[in-house]
Amino acid sequence: MDGSSGTTGANGSGVPSPLKQHATADGLWQFCLHHYGNQEIKHACLKLQDAFKGNVNLALLLVWVESAGFTLSASSLATLRQALAPSETLLSRYRLMRRELKPQLSRGAYQKMLNYELTLEKFQQQALIACINHLPWEEDAPSALELYCAQLDPAARSLYPTLVKGLR
Repeated sequence: MDGSSGTTGANGSGVPSPLKQHATADGLWQFCLHHYGNQEIKHACLKLQDAFKGNVNLALLLVWVESAGFTLSASSLATLRQALAPSETLLSRYRLMRRELKPQLSRGAYQKMLNYELTLEKFQQQALIACINHLPWEEDAPSALELYCAQLDPAARSLYPTLVKGLR
C-alpha cells in the first residue's frame, strides 16, 4: 500500500493507483518505473517519442489513469498537452544533447546525464499531476491515450495495445 494514494494497483502489484482527481507525483513515478520496466512497453514508448514526437510522460500518465478505470476528454487532453510546453522544450533539447555527447563521455559521466534527465522527467510529471487534478475525469468514455496516439499520427494508434499491456 502506498500512503500517498491510498490504493494499490490491480493484480496486487503494489503500484499505486490514482484516486479520481487526486493523483500524486510519487504514485505516477512509481507506476512509470513499474510499467516502463517491461521491455515491450519501453520499446513502444520510445517509438512513440522518437518516431511520432509523442511525450512518454503524458502517455504513461494516460495509461495510469486508464488503469484505474478513468479517462479524459479531448479538451482535457489538449489542456495537458499545453501544460507540457514549458518543460518539453527543455527536456527534448537536453535529451538530444545527451545522445549527441554519448560517444565522447565516460560511462560515469553519461550516467550522470541520464540521472539529470530523470530529474527533468520528474519535474515534467509534477506539472502533469498539477494539471490533471484540476480536470474532470470520465468513466465509460473513449480512451484518451488512444486519442493521443491518433492525434500524433494515425500509425501511432497501433502502439496503444502495447502501451496498455498488462493492465487488463
